[in-house]
Amino acid sequence: MEKNLWTETVPWIDAPDLDIATAFKDCGDLQEKLLEWRERGIVVFQDVIPPNLIDALVHDVEYLLKHYRDFDLLTEVNALIKPINQFEYSEISTSKVKYNSIHSISGAAILLSLNKVISRFLQKIFNGPSCVMQSLTFYKGSQQPIHIDYPYVRTQTKLGHLAASWIPLEDIHPDSGPLAYYPGSHKVEVSGFFDWGNRSILMEKDSDKTPQEFAEYLSGRVKKFNIKPEIFVPKKGDVLIWHGNLMHEGSLIKNDLLTRKSYVTHYTSLEAYPEDYKINNSEINDGAVYQNGSYCFEYPWVREARKLPSWSLVPSIDRI
Repeated sequence: MEKNLWTETVPWIDAPDLDIATAFKDCGDLQEKLLEWRERGIVVFQDVIPPNLIDALVHDVEYLLKHYRDFDLLTEVNALIKPINQFEYSEISTSKVKYNSIHSISGAAILLSLNKVISRFLQKIFNGPSCVMQSLTFYKGSQQPIHIDYPYVRTQTKLGHLAASWIPLEDIHPDSGPLAYYPGSHKVEVSGFFDWGNRSILMEKDSDKTPQEFAEYLSGRVKKFNIKPEIFVPKKGDVLIWHGNLMHEGSLIKNDLLTRKSYVTHYTSLEAYPEDYKINNSEINDGAVYQNGSYCFEYPWVREARKLPSWSLVPSIDRI
């Protein structure tokens, strides 16, 4: 099985023989969070996300919905993904819609992804700058079965260089189907490596296994190791950051009238960021936004795309 794709590409903090006392001694106020990351695969920072940026992204989403015919942002409705302007309004006006990589046209989303606290923590994890790779914006609890990100999110050149953040865009109600995660399940001795077919640990177009079979496999693993899920019910302004191999799921929505407004970002390291996701490929150039020691590159295929109102915030960010 191609498990080396993961085990040989993980950041320093995942090394099984890591000398913790030495490795973390100069990490200052992040030492406790880094220890938590290594043991649990997840950390939470409370009240670190500026509410005005959250409100700006929410306004962008409202503007996008109102003027959707003017945009071609990839959007998902009931598992169907296509440019938003190819949907009917009745389809995208439901709370189950998901926007793919809205940060490519929203300045507020860029600033949220490059938040100072998130960037500083990920710089430690990756031992260098982090990069925004993709994002998801949605308003309803996903109720997605237990899963791990890397079999699906793998455009990074080093598979193990993967982390994600979840920024709630509102106070989350426990009946809205909040995120659930399995602490410690990121360790390979717990997760193991699921064979999607042909000894691949990644889901491919020709995989003979399904996401449902993957979920059943993971459920068996957490049961074997007696790991119970924890439910994350954050306040607006909090952020949760999780490991690329952490098992997580969308819990059951108990009140369908409630939303779970969310902004999720997947990150990789600068060294593992895919070259074809940069303008002019290998160069850091005027298509990049640099903030708090981290990068957000403009995708070459959306550079001329119409931007949302908060794009006006971008000139205030350092451009490369």
